[in-house]
Order: sequence, then C-alpha cells, then structure tokens
Amino acid sequence: MRCVTRNERCVGYRDENDLLFENETEKIVKRNLAVVQLADAAHLTWASTPSSASRSSAFSHRGRTRSLSPSRFTTSPSTTSSYYLDSEALPWTAERSAGPGLKDRGIATDVAVAHFFDRYVLYPCNDASTPGFLEHLPCLFKEVNVEGRQALRWAVKATALADLSRLEESTPEAAGAAFDCYGEALTALRESLSEKGKVPDDYDLMTVVVLDIFETLFMPDYVDDQSHAQGMAHILRLRGHGQFHDARSWGLFRLAHHRVQKQQLAKKMPPLPEARAWLDTFGGSDGMGRLERDGQSISALCHRARQLLTRISDRDAPSNAEILQLVLEMQQLDKEATLWRQTPEWSFSTVAKSADLRLPQELYLVLPDTLQLHRDIWMAYEWNYHRAARMILHGQLLQCLGETVSSMEAAQPSSGYPDELSLALELRMQMEVSVSTVQILADEVLGTVPQAFGDVDANGRPAEPDRLPGCRAIGAYLLLWPIKILKGKEAATSEAQKHAGSVVFERIRDCTGMKKNLGELSII
Repeated sequence: MRCVTRNERCVGYRDENDLLFENETEKIVKRNLAVVQLADAAHLTWASTPSSASRSSAFSHRGRTRSLSPSRFTTSPSTTSSYYLDSEALPWTAERSAGPGLKDRGIATDVAVAHFFDRYVLYPCNDASTPGFLEHLPCLFKEVNVEGRQALRWAVKATALADLSRLEESTPEAAGAAFDCYGEALTALRESLSEKGKVPDDYDLMTVVVLDIFETLFMPDYVDDQSHAQGMAHILRLRGHGQFHDARSWGLFRLAHHRVQKQQLAKKMPPLPEARAWLDTFGGSDGMGRLERDGQSISALCHRARQLLTRISDRDAPSNAEILQLVLEMQQLDKEATLWRQTPEWSFSTVAKSADLRLPQELYLVLPDTLQLHRDIWMAYEWNYHRAARMILHGQLLQCLGETVSSMEAAQPSSGYPDELSLALELRMQMEVSVSTVQILADEVLGTVPQAFGDVDANGRPAEPDRLPGCRAIGAYLLLWPIKILKGKEAATSEAQKHAGSVVFERIRDCTGMKKNLGELSII
C-alpha cells in the first residue's frame, strides 16, 4: 500500500492491528470498467448462431454505450458457449462457484451477476441514489464465500440469471438455472437459520431481501403468500436492538422494514408490535429514522381504522367521540408527516410536461401536466413510499367513514337529531377531503415516472435516444408498489389516474422482465 500523493509506502497507524486506510480508487475504476467489458463481451455466451454478432451488439448497446478493449477476457478454445474471466477484472466475483450444471449449460453466471448489480444496485452519494438501495449487496456477495454461508450467493445468482433470461439474446437454460439456484438458496438459508442459538446475521437478512425480489418479479404464484416478508419480520425480531449499531445493519433494517410495512399496509395486517420500541430506542433524528417512525404510525392508525370498521360491521357501532378522535389523529399525522419534509434535503423541482422532454407517446398522453424532478430516484421512491402509505391511510379512513355515515343515515329518520345530522355532514366533508388528497397524491406519484424510468434526468434533460439509462430497471421496481396502490380497484383515484397507472404498470413489466418471464401472470 502506497500513499497516492507522496508516492511512498504508507505505514498506517503505529499499531499494525489498527485500521489501515487504503486507496480504493483503482479498484473502483477496475470494477466499473469490468462491468462495461462484461456487457461488451457477453456475445461470447450467445455466439452459437450466424446472427450472434447482431444479438451481441444489441446487448452491448443496451447495457452501455462505451466500448473498451476486452483484453482481460479469454475464451475457451473448445467452446464458444462459455468464457473465463480474469479475476483482476472483477475482483469481487473472482471466485465462481458454479451451480449444478451451470458450467455445462454454458451460462455466464458472472455476466449475469455483474449485469444484475449494474441494473439494481444504487450506490450512495452518486447520480443514482443518496442513501443507496442494496448498496451493501456486492460486498456481502463476495464475503459469503465460505462453507455454510452460501445462501446469499445462490440467491443473487438466481435473481441475476432470472433477470438475464428476460433478454432476447439469452439461452433457454438461463431460466432453468435460475430456479436451480433458487432451490439451492432456500436449502442453504434453511441450514443457516437452523443453527442452534444463532442470531440471524446480515447475510441471512440480505438473502431473504434478494429472494423476495426474485419472487416478486419472477414467481407471481407466491407473491400473495408474502412468505419472505413474513420471514423478514421474524428475522428483525430475532436481531432486536443490535441491528442499529452500524451503517450496514441499519441499511438492511431499512430495506426489510420497508418491505414488511408495505405488506402490512397492502394486506391489512397489524404492525409489528416490537417495531415502535426499536425505533423509539434508536431515536435517530435523521430523515431515514423519521421515515420509519412515520410508516409505523400510519400502519398503526390504519389498524385502528380497520378495527372500527369491524365493529361497525358487527353492529357494535363506535361512539361519535371515537370516530372524531380517529379523524383528528389522521389529520395530525398527515400534517406532521408532510411538514417535516419541507427541508432542502427533501426538496424537488417541478417542470411542465412538454414535447421537448421526448417522453414515450403512451406516457405523454396519460401523465399529469406537472412532472417532478428529484435529485435521485431513491429520494423519489421515498416520497412515493410516503405517498402510497398516505393513500392507503385515507382509503382506510374513507371505508370507515362511509360505513359510519351509512349506518347513521339508515338509523335516523330525516328529522333526526341535529347532532347526528351535523356529524354525518362533517364526516361527508372529511370524505371529500380524503378523496381529493388521494388524487393529489396519485398525480404526484405519476409525476415521478419519467425520472424513475430514466426518460429525463434530475436536471430535466431528456435521455439520449440511443442510450438506455442504467437506473431503468431499479426505477421500475421502485415504482411497482405505489403504482399498484394507485391503480387498485378500491383506490379513491380517478378513472383517468387508474388508466395512467395501468399504462405505467405495463412499462414496469417490460423494464423488469415480468412480462417476458411471466406473461399474463404478471398482470396484477
């Protein structure tokens, strides 16, 4: 290790056991160059037909527009259906433990993994994301190369190969290999979690997060079961307070807790009782801590609204005071969750929809007149996560108030008690406010669509027509939940907004590979 500035050996701290700072610039440059080269060299995997040149050119063009000399790659002299990668080109995938039959099938697993990281990992402090999404995954993927901790490697390979199989250039074996790896991941995860007295570690939790992505995009028959979200909740319980003491564990908690909260809100489940104590103990005053507490509060309030709705259905009508208290708490939570975001960290700009942005015609026709430009797609997602939760909250309140007003009007004659009639009128006015709020939130979610798909950047510049942005796949994945909420049959959105949500969802299916892999099954 040498000092870059002085070009002399760096001895680090006096105690050699202490942390040594090391220049990582060259390694990062190598990694990024290798990802580009992998895309350019991918034609070696699909070079078995005369049209392979055109197909490999299309893959390279889709992945990156830069072309570099593939000097670090060598092909096997005996076959053109596999290649071997110099470990220095991509150090974090130097070890390649191919799955059952993968090598024989000619599956370029390293290409699939590198392509998956390029499409779905958002690193902190760059143009793609500030806090990051799956930002620790590449590091964990390398670290788990030891016996008994292979579950994450299998899960990543399964998801990467499944993502690769959506490409027209991929071999038919890719999908089969993905499910082979998926089975190996489940087996290895079961063995890891069955160790007596073991507290699930970061590798176990990240494995479940990746498997959940796999099932969401490629196994719709299991999506309704939400088994991995329930697994995440159980792992979070076992990890307890210890998961807040370092950046990686906190980042993993955010990923998993977001997913668990989305399941609770969408499936009308009660919130985790332990989560409030965790978040209160953590006491983080940063935006991410506030986000988790807001989500927990919204989930708890939705649960109370469902309980009141159940009482109304059981002819055990709650008192007027209980109903008004619920409305007041909802209004207060809605206000607090919105006001604290009025800071530079959460600011975004707006632009008018125009032909100069060169949006796809099908989107241009259905998107609102005002579009939002966030400083990165992760911040746009956090806003949309918050908006989707609020839409569910107002939708739950609308159901509760609607049943209450109907029961009150049915029980009282037209000359009923003035107090009852006044309350019914007040509740109807609140219902109108909630409907208006939901539709405003839906327009705001739709306003983030062009940036999420990479059609425009954070400065409002349209994308180059011959270059697909790297954030398109992850942007589409992050839009999946709010768009599903927005276009749902029970949502208080307008018919035009539901139609716009359906159009956007079709593009999500294209960008994530759901349409190619699942066909009609992905229309949810």
